[in-house]
Amino acid sequence: MQNRAKQDPDMFAAAITAFEDQRGLSFAVEWRRFPWTYGPDVERALVGPSYLGNVAIGLKDGFSWGYQDRHGKWKYVQRDRLDILVEAVIWDRAGFQPSLPSRSARGQDRGAK
Repeated sequence: MQNRAKQDPDMFAAAITAFEDQRGLSFAVEWRRFPWTYGPDVERALVGPSYLGNVAIGLKDGFSWGYQDRHGKWKYVQRDRLDILVEAVIWDRAGFQPSLPSRSARGQDRGAK
């Protein structure tokens, strides 16, 4: 399974740049397990900020990006369509987890001190 670990790092760099350029979001590269990994294997993953619920995006079979939407359903976007990937991830995951505190809750916390 060495080929899985040696996925094209340029695709990950291009995806990170797309998220930064299009939406100003920073992603990290980590090792994760995905449904398409086998046994103890792990693959490179883009991991998003908490604003996106720390979404993990993997490159399935070198052909398409895969991530889970807020309902746990796997979504796939063609590898070279980074513009669609950015918009799809934002649409499916933005503000999902953790939820942002409401203004009234923050004001109450200050008054209680």
